[in-house]
Amino acid sequence: MRIYELMFITDPRLPEEQREEGVERVKQLIEERVNGKVEKVDRWGIRKLAYILPKSKLDEGDYTVILFRADGADLEPLENLFHVSPEFVRKQIVRREDIEREERKKMLQHRLNGTVEIEETTQEVEEEVIAGDVEPEFDVEEKGE
Repeated sequence: MRIYELMFITDPRLPEEQREEGVERVKQLIEERVNGKVEKVDRWGIRKLAYILPKSKLDEGDYTVILFRADGADLEPLENLFHVSPEFVRKQIVRREDIEREERKKMLQHRLNGTVEIEETTQEVEEEVIAGDVEPEFDVEEKGE
């Protein structure tokens, strides 16, 4: 999975509750339709825009930055949401290769040091380790000479 940073600007004229619902809707879409994992949500609040937007005449926007992991091929539903939702004024999705490189360096360093960190274990593996009497299942065919 790749790491992405999504920055979007919401119309500040909307009530705070509606802007917060928009952020929750984006998070939910990332997790459910994009099959991603939201790592961090950073609400910057209302800030001055660099220029006045031509259509809406806005000079301020409510900024939100979301860091998430997903496959690049699955980002289309997220793109579509921003195209059809009028409360989102602007958006930008950027792949964070710098963070990916740092993670790879850390993983390599752990491997070189002989320490491997396993983040997720399944319940089945834990039960097998606790039981201790489970033998691995291999299909071995003996060749006759």
